[in-house]
Amino acid sequence: MKKAGEYVIRRNWLVLVCSAATLIAVGQPVKPFVRSMPFDSASIPREHNVDFKHLKLTASFDPQKGKIFGRVTHTFSAIQKFVDTVFLDGPGIDIKEVLFRGKPLPYIVYPKGVTLRFSPALTWDTEDSVSIRYEATPRKGLYFIGWNDPKGLSRKQIWSQGQGIDNRYWIPMYDEMNDKITSEMVITMAKPYKVLSNGVKLSVWDLGNEQVWHYRMNKPHAPYLIMLGIGEYDIESRYSKGGVRSDLWYYPKWKDRVQTTYKYSSEMIDFFEQEIGVKYPWENYSQIPVQDFLYGAMENTTATVFGDFFHVDQRGDLDRSYVAVNAHELAHQWFGDMVTARSVGHTWLQESFATHYNMLYEREAFGQEHFDMARRRANIAALQASEKDLYNIAHSKAGTVRAYPKGACVLQMLKYVVGREAYNRAIKHYLERNAYGNVDTEDLLVAFHETLGLSLDWFWDEWLYKGGEPSYEVLTREVEGNIEFVVTQLQENNAYTGYFKMPIVFELHYTDGTSTSKREWVEGQQTKLFIPISSGKKLAYVLFDPNSEVMKAVKFYKPFEQLVAQASKATYMLDRLDAVEAMESESLEKKRKVLQQLYANEKSIYVRAAIIKQLARDKDKKSQAIILSTFNDPDVQIRKVALAQYDTLPVPLFGAVEKLLKDQSYDLINSALNKLVLSNPAKTKAYLEVCAGESGNNAHNVRISWLKHAIRLGQKEHEAELISYSSGSYEFITRNNAFQALKELKLITPEVLAFAIDAAYNPNSKLSSNAIGFLNWLYQDLPEWKVVIDQFTQSYELSPWQKVIWEKIKKH
Repeated sequence: MKKAGEYVIRRNWLVLVCSAATLIAVGQPVKPFVRSMPFDSASIPREHNVDFKHLKLTASFDPQKGKIFGRVTHTFSAIQKFVDTVFLDGPGIDIKEVLFRGKPLPYIVYPKGVTLRFSPALTWDTEDSVSIRYEATPRKGLYFIGWNDPKGLSRKQIWSQGQGIDNRYWIPMYDEMNDKITSEMVITMAKPYKVLSNGVKLSVWDLGNEQVWHYRMNKPHAPYLIMLGIGEYDIESRYSKGGVRSDLWYYPKWKDRVQTTYKYSSEMIDFFEQEIGVKYPWENYSQIPVQDFLYGAMENTTATVFGDFFHVDQRGDLDRSYVAVNAHELAHQWFGDMVTARSVGHTWLQESFATHYNMLYEREAFGQEHFDMARRRANIAALQASEKDLYNIAHSKAGTVRAYPKGACVLQMLKYVVGREAYNRAIKHYLERNAYGNVDTEDLLVAFHETLGLSLDWFWDEWLYKGGEPSYEVLTREVEGNIEFVVTQLQENNAYTGYFKMPIVFELHYTDGTSTSKREWVEGQQTKLFIPISSGKKLAYVLFDPNSEVMKAVKFYKPFEQLVAQASKATYMLDRLDAVEAMESESLEKKRKVLQQLYANEKSIYVRAAIIKQLARDKDKKSQAIILSTFNDPDVQIRKVALAQYDTLPVPLFGAVEKLLKDQSYDLINSALNKLVLSNPAKTKAYLEVCAGESGNNAHNVRISWLKHAIRLGQKEHEAELISYSSGSYEFITRNNAFQALKELKLITPEVLAFAIDAAYNPNSKLSSNAIGFLNWLYQDLPEWKVVIDQFTQSYELSPWQKVIWEKIKKH
């Protein structure tokens, strides 16, 4: 199995993956078909007997204990004739009191929530409310960060993460996608901490040492989108050209990072309003960074939370930019927040759309080639996913690759099929028709039919309700002044995937720079067509689906001379990249001069990177001048690609790589330091002197590597600092980096063990899973620590969730 970004090649047989972009007209009659898809129980919406209208939460906290004290009031109306019980999700919540119409209401607490009992029963067309006083110490949904750090170095925050269904752990509620409510939060918090929640900030009341923050949503949204963000922040407000206010929260000591972190934020709003055709659907918008966030970011309605690993300076932006994630979460304000999937089986309607529109904004900000390369990477991932299973996009088990990048490319192909203007018109209708409501995949199909009059069931069936991607074999030959194309679909044809029908462009390119083009519907097991060779013209190369508009794998033999012509003359970056990648199987003797010439003339960083990967293998070192130049290339991505080609550095590259120790990219400095020490250990001390004052990114990547190498040199005075980075005083990526360094050094102390156990208990799975692996290594490979661990587990009474963790730690 090849890694992402690679192609399988035997001689000049190129298996490439492609994606969808631009436009083509529909002119093909639709054949009747039978809709087929695997059954997905998760696509069925959860039943409920009341319609919740409004949720009002009044809450305060004991942060050191990770505890919330709340009173939630639910306003609702019965949607069944007789309702004598209502179940609210609330696992682990301690219910203290339930009031209905001012009087105590009977209730029964279960492990997963609470059942409210009404007598007499509620009836249709009546609106009521219940008020529930409760306490909770949640391990999910609401997170208390840094309050018990004995050194006081960690940020002190409280923040929530509701998706998928985790708000139920800190608010007793109906916690599903298929009900929309307005929400209201009245939060008491000690000074100087600020509070952010959904909607409009109505007031902040001063109570001396505390403040009461009051927020309200005036339009309905799904319960999982309710949020809280609490900590020490400053705020910068901006306005889009359309008048939308954005409040950009930031750490007070990081004011110099605001412009870098939040670049293009207002411009994105204007872009999406124009591209989508629907105004931003809420009164305002905020963004807030938090420590130890579980994911990249979360699109809570009007208030996006994102991991502070994206809260970067200009140098950090070279390695981890927030722009794509920023655009993704903003797009969710339309797709997911205003219009929400009715069940998890239709989550692609949220994630694929948000990914598609963040890709469109990236094209606006960074150019067409950036967009095209994103499509290429997305579809490599999609084909790899299909090697494991053939779940369709509109399925709860589709997985991240299909719900995000593949679905985004399918939307681009839909645009390619119907045309951009027609697509945008249908999407505008889809949003307006279903505004502030719930949808499923058929609702999108209906919107296209109502708007354009097109029956696109065939497209839905092959791309959304079935899995897989087309795998084409393309053969060409010259027949009586024509080029004959024979296209065969090689993928399976069964209940889960089948033969695809798509419009594809075929092109003949001539040595004088002109070309002949023909668009043809490719469907069924085999399609044949002929394209006349223009009189007096000499063929240079041929293209099947220029610019990879259709998502697919392709097996297409081309002579080396055609590959050279295509690599040097093709208009689209992806076509030039395909040709260069198809040269992989050729000997360096045959292709060296060609690649060198292509590199000299090529402007695209993606094609240049592909050339570097091949020239870096030149054992005769005849390409050394080019390789050396790449380490000083003005584009940081080229420098990264160049360094990535070597695990151990050849001696002639030492000087060029040593210069990277002063690079602007933290990641490059870190990688260069590690590879130089490995390849030239005699100069380790000198390398450490060069970057002694460099901390690196938010996760202290350079400093931790520096400490590791210094300790290996015998500088034991640095051990305490390295160990401290594994403690709860630091965010999770720093801790993971420290644990890795400690493992490599086999530097284990009782303090390290305590920090590792603390990390294993952390709700952030990216930290806990690494800590569990670290502890498992101690337990399995270091007998002296196995004894200590056994003594620890025997000395403490473990809770059920802690027992699960220790079972993983001790597992062989």
